[in-house]
Amino acid sequence: MVRQSYNLEGKVEALREELRTDPNLSRVKHYAQIIPKRLPSATKQYLIDKVPIAQWLPRYSPSWLISDFMAGLTIGVMLIPQGLSYAKIATIPIEHGLYSSWLPAAIAVFLGTSKDLSTGPTSLMGLLTAEIVADLQDEYDPAAIAAAVAFMVGVYGLVIGLLGLGFLLDYISIPILTGFISATALTIGLGQVGSLVGLSDTPSGAFSIIGDVLKRLPKWDGPTSGIGFGTIVILYLLEKLGKKWGNKHFLVRYISSSRAIIVLIIFTLISYLVNKDRDETLWAISKVDTDGIAYPKVHNSDLISKVAARAIAPFIAAALEHQAVAKAFGRRNHYTVDQTQEFNYLGVTNLVNSFFGAMPVGGAMSRTAVNSECGVRSPLNGIISAAFILLTIYFFSPALYWLPKATLAAIIIMAVIHLFGPFSTFYKIYRVSIADYIAFNVAFFVTIFAGSEFGIGSAAGWAVVWTLLRSAFVKTHISSNSGSGGRINTSQSIPRVLGAGSENVGITIPEDTVVVSFQDSVFYPNAQRSKTQILESIQLIYPSVQNPNYRADAERSWSVAGERRLERLRRERNIVLKEMPLSVVVWDFTMVPFIDVTGVTALAELKDDIHRQLGHFVEIRMVNLAPDVLKRFERARWQLADIDGPQDENADLIYPTLDRAVWDDRENLKGSLKGVVTEKS
Repeated sequence: MVRQSYNLEGKVEALREELRTDPNLSRVKHYAQIIPKRLPSATKQYLIDKVPIAQWLPRYSPSWLISDFMAGLTIGVMLIPQGLSYAKIATIPIEHGLYSSWLPAAIAVFLGTSKDLSTGPTSLMGLLTAEIVADLQDEYDPAAIAAAVAFMVGVYGLVIGLLGLGFLLDYISIPILTGFISATALTIGLGQVGSLVGLSDTPSGAFSIIGDVLKRLPKWDGPTSGIGFGTIVILYLLEKLGKKWGNKHFLVRYISSSRAIIVLIIFTLISYLVNKDRDETLWAISKVDTDGIAYPKVHNSDLISKVAARAIAPFIAAALEHQAVAKAFGRRNHYTVDQTQEFNYLGVTNLVNSFFGAMPVGGAMSRTAVNSECGVRSPLNGIISAAFILLTIYFFSPALYWLPKATLAAIIIMAVIHLFGPFSTFYKIYRVSIADYIAFNVAFFVTIFAGSEFGIGSAAGWAVVWTLLRSAFVKTHISSNSGSGGRINTSQSIPRVLGAGSENVGITIPEDTVVVSFQDSVFYPNAQRSKTQILESIQLIYPSVQNPNYRADAERSWSVAGERRLERLRRERNIVLKEMPLSVVVWDFTMVPFIDVTGVTALAELKDDIHRQLGHFVEIRMVNLAPDVLKRFERARWQLADIDGPQDENADLIYPTLDRAVWDDRENLKGSLKGVVTEKS
């Protein structure tokens, strides 16, 4: 009874110690102690971060008002033709482009963290919305479909922002984004050619449009083509004027940046004078019809459910473009953009905007560049932009009734032409990385032939697959003395014989020692492959030493395939098996920031296999373990001991430097080299 009581007390004490040292319980206890103390101040700071105006407005200088006013007015002027044009791309009534433009500018004043960024309708959002509208317009009103897409884009933005999940978009690389945007620019531009030359019923698909337009060349409408190409010529000349003299004269720069509104006014006036007394207009006109901002409407729940999944592609495109533009101009003008808060702003803007009949919106490169060139000083410029757009909606929109569709098409073509390429970028991607070049082509051609949703989805899928493949096929460098002053090195499953000094420069490795340098995290995608690679590479060099503890296993062995493979590889690589057995294996963790359960298990199996097949006396030494990696070994109850601290006979030793791990205690090695000292050369 006494013995049973003693055993029970021992088990209870062991359980207490286990619970006391459990890292997960310790973490929960730690957070339970600090969260109540920090919650009030953290909540206050969180709310302040979500309303950035509370931080910059107290520091606002009255001298900034003129710059902000001019920048806001310029962006407001630009948004009129762009809003109308991009609504046309979205195949919704073009006045909804104006409805989509004023709230983003106003909300940016309170929630935005970029003074330069101009958020509103974009050509990319127009195309992605048009694809969804085309599939659902037989059941629902096109404007309602666009608003439902904007609503879901807003929901996704808020979820990503509030939960801090923005890192998920890092799987969309720059080459993927380049291919996707170039393809959409080509699709958008070609989609406007019919309106530019007065052709109706043009097919969908980039190459189908080219063939159809060229085949119907004799049917091009003369007056419409004159308006369209005349608009392109003026836009081109004003752009060149700005590039040549814009830096010298503010007025020239302002005229160049406002070229879209200039051609809109010119050709709307021409259209009015030519067509006002005609029963049938000489060319197609836009017939803008608005009596003020749209009244808020609740979305159809069935429609929301149908666009929910399809709105993912517009959200990804909007978020990537928005964040890229914001960060680029933040770097250029030396301030920091809060990426998480920009997701919140994008979410709130699309969510609120959707109730007013708006299409999805995001950051626009062209408007942001102009905003920056105008010397904008704060997000307050958004108030001016919003006010000008509202003024246009209520008072100037009747004049837009006569706006030629060919002029809108020309504005769109000249806006998206800069989004394509250049070809030097495509070649640079090819030269730098063939994997990125494949991703670029997947995004480009799938978008062209199958649609934007499939394009960005397939390219992102390729990126994930490539990342997993890279993680699974990490190359582990293995170094060993070749026995003739040289060194055997390998970064693959089959070693290559190289000269001395090509690996671990400055350290001479004894003949009975192997250094394994891991080149990345050791975790589930690569752990087993790395273990197999390391063991095979060592077996190619060192002889097998029979371990008495595993003699029974050897007698039961029925397969000789592994041994024959090693013999074949030695013949192919002209590798001569060492006469001296292995004594020390050094694991260099310098490049390992993370290890998981699979990784620890694989290394334990590797250690066991080394002892089983290369000698039970082989020492495993570790060097340069990161604190987090060391903790995971300890949690796995791996017996470790610091070389400068107390040591256990069965523990693997941890060394501070690679040189010391290789050369320490050579006189007392446990294996067949005991008493043999290899001097440093």
